[in-house]
Amino acid sequence: MMVEESQRPNVPPWLYKLFTGHQYPYVRRLAKFDKKDRKIGDASSEPTRDEIDTKFWEVYPRCTARILQEVKQGMIVGFNDLGAYPAGGYQGLVDAPEDFLAREYGRKKIKVNFYDGDNFVCTINFKVGGWESHDDD
Repeated sequence: MMVEESQRPNVPPWLYKLFTGHQYPYVRRLAKFDKKDRKIGDASSEPTRDEIDTKFWEVYPRCTARILQEVKQGMIVGFNDLGAYPAGGYQGLVDAPEDFLAREYGRKKIKVNFYDGDNFVCTINFKVGGWESHDDD
C-alpha cells in the first residue's frame, strides 16, 4: 500500500537516489516486475520514473534501518551493531544524518543499512564527526 502524498515524510534527494538509483536495484527491480506488459530482455520493460517513484513510496515507509560501526581488525574489516530503528523511526537520521549519527553514536565510521522486511535494500557509509582513521577510536 502506497503512502498518500499528504502523509509522506520528508525525503531528501540523497536518500531518494540511494533507494532508486542503479547502485542498489531493489526498488527498480520491484517496479520492473510489477509491469504488466513486461517482456523479458526487452529494454522497453524498464520501469519509468513514475513507476519507480510509485514503488519507492510503497517500499520506503516500511523500511527499517540498522546502524553499524566499521571496525578494522588487522586486515579484516568487520562491523559492530550499534542500533536498529523501526519503519518511520529514523526521521532525524534522514533529515540530518551527520548530526544525528554524531549525537547518537559519536565519532566513528558508520554504515547505515536499510531493509524491507528481511530484504536488503541499500546502504550508505558516513565518516562521522571528523572521523579520520580506525586508530583514533
